[in-house]
Amino acid sequence: MISDKTMIRKYSRIGLLFFAIMAFIGGTVPIAMISPDVFSNESLPEQLPAFIIIAVVNYSFAFLLLFIRWKLIKKKNFDNTNHFVNLYVN
Repeated sequence: MISDKTMIRKYSRIGLLFFAIMAFIGGTVPIAMISPDVFSNESLPEQLPAFIIIAVVNYSFAFLLLFIRWKLIKKKNFDNTNHFVNLYVN
């Protein structure tokens, strides 16, 4: 039987990747919505710092999730075949 720790690690890696992708999207959507108004030199540039802060917070959160995924949750062999081979060999 596969250990629960391996399954938790596997699903944690998938979850961290999913939330990092969602954070990237969440940071990109406000920038994509505001950029045409900023580049057209209309009256919207006073709101630009707020959108920059939103983007920085979202992107830093996404990079933090990817860093946690990369450094703290190391990818081990999630393949079931090695586990079953070891059961029959021993």
